[in-house]
Amino acid sequence: MFQPTPIQPSNFGAITADQNLIENPALMYLATLGSKDSYRCMKSKLNKFARFFGYKGLVDCDWKSMQPNHVTVFLTAQSWGSARTYNCYLSALKSVALNAWRNKQIDLDHFQRIKSLKQRRVFRALSGRAISSEESASLIKSLEANSLRTVRNRAIFYLMLGCGLRRAEVCELRVKQVSFKNRSAKIIGKGNKERTIYFPDVVLDVLKTWFEFRQLNKNEIDAGFVFGRIDNKLRLYLDTALDPSSVSRIIEKLVTETENLDSRLTPHDLRRTFATRLISKNVDIVEVQKLMGHASVATTGNYVRKDEENLRKAAEKAEL
Repeated sequence: MFQPTPIQPSNFGAITADQNLIENPALMYLATLGSKDSYRCMKSKLNKFARFFGYKGLVDCDWKSMQPNHVTVFLTAQSWGSARTYNCYLSALKSVALNAWRNKQIDLDHFQRIKSLKQRRVFRALSGRAISSEESASLIKSLEANSLRTVRNRAIFYLMLGCGLRRAEVCELRVKQVSFKNRSAKIIGKGNKERTIYFPDVVLDVLKTWFEFRQLNKNEIDAGFVFGRIDNKLRLYLDTALDPSSVSRIIEKLVTETENLDSRLTPHDLRRTFATRLISKNVDIVEVQKLMGHASVATTGNYVRKDEENLRKAAEKAEL
């Protein structure tokens, strides 16, 4: 099997230690990413590419000398778990090349040769799932206690399932964005796009309860975040935003404490469930798209999960 030897920095251009970071097309690309998760993910990928060719990382990599064959050699040398991962790396490298061209570090022909590299076609069942009504009832039952931690976790769970929020949106949500009078909140989503979400009665009640607990238990420094970290002594810290990984751990722990859950559940599955339930109740997909904060209806469609029984009923409607 062909295993190419990484190209050394001498073959991939030279770079000076005092290069102006503003002219680094990789940093320029990362600065355009709208979410912290996307930033961390793409930064890791670009660092991996740079180190493959002998650089310390993306900062000292001479991106203007990157050629299509460098991209091909790197992608060929990796063991890809999925076409999606392959395409994600390729997309990031194409974006770096685009910024290098915009910054007049490479010419148009150079950029177009990198841009012309083909992505792999993805043939895979959609990941994730939508939970059933029975499962959500069991999860809610596990959140009945009135302790500080449980009330916080209950509010997080209800916002994700009842309003379709992403992990990062829950973490970055601030008190000033919430309006109990209008039963709504202004959400800053991916790409700094703003949308309005609306609270169903049950979500509104749970959120009001959390605000009462929040006011009574918050530490001295309050930066205005709706949710915060709770330590082992049950002290609530609101000086910084809750980390998205903490939300994942909250959901994981909830799953382990809940009966009648047979399979894995991620925070994003709650968002998928939100979309699936609205569509199943014949809510217009364009309205669901707006509530989800998606750029296109096609993306919203990818979130809908139909169970076998629904598919069976749909098939029975076919006419000959």
